[in-house]
Amino acid sequence: AVNPFETLKKYGPDATRWYMITNAQPWDNLKFDSEGIVEVQRKFFGTLYNTYSFFGLYANVDEFDHSQEQISIVDRPEIDRWVLSKLHSLVQNVDECYSLYEPTKAGRAIQEFVTEQLSNWYVRLCRRRFWKNDNPQDKVAAYQTLYTCLETVAILGSPIAPFYMDRLYSDLNKISGRGEDMSVHLTEFPVVLESSIDKDLEVRMDLAQRVSSLVLGLRRKVNLKVRQPLGKIMVPVMNKQQEEQLQNV
Repeated sequence: AVNPFETLKKYGPDATRWYMITNAQPWDNLKFDSEGIVEVQRKFFGTLYNTYSFFGLYANVDEFDHSQEQISIVDRPEIDRWVLSKLHSLVQNVDECYSLYEPTKAGRAIQEFVTEQLSNWYVRLCRRRFWKNDNPQDKVAAYQTLYTCLETVAILGSPIAPFYMDRLYSDLNKISGRGEDMSVHLTEFPVVLESSIDKDLEVRMDLAQRVSSLVLGLRRKVNLKVRQPLGKIMVPVMNKQQEEQLQNV
């Protein structure tokens, strides 16, 4: 039998709660597996921690404190506009899930955004913008975008992981001092900005992600290292629209 007190002592309440809620609806039976909590610690909380650590490291170096003038969304590069579009789509989705008492779907959506979109795609593609960038406006745009994503994730995830998200929110607020609330649990729920949602851009970037993933899989099959550039790749398209979308990304 599982001793709940020992589990909480070993893994912490947030990881345990996130594991249980994202694996099955609260009213369904769950076959408890401690390895599942370890995976949640590593894959979700570890990834979120590493993303914040990356932001904090370079924000301290560049003395970014969010006092800089807010750069308009339309003046930010496409990669910023894409992740903010995904973020506001996430807010919309999570708000609907919570309203329908569907915490499992909400948690899974937040987890997928953090691990696949924010960390695995946005930060990975934008790293040079933080540490090797001669364009000060572009660097500020990158900081403001990543800060917004982390702050919003902290608020969205706080009903499921109240302690971890409160610490994340507080640490971010120490950098900027722009939040008047002492705790994430006193903040207003994020407001969806319809103008920031660009479904066409999301579709284009999704296509780029799928092509990249397929090519990476093919490389592994033939043991072709990722450091070795490809001369070209051939991607079959179904129509002219898909061809244009692919060429744009």
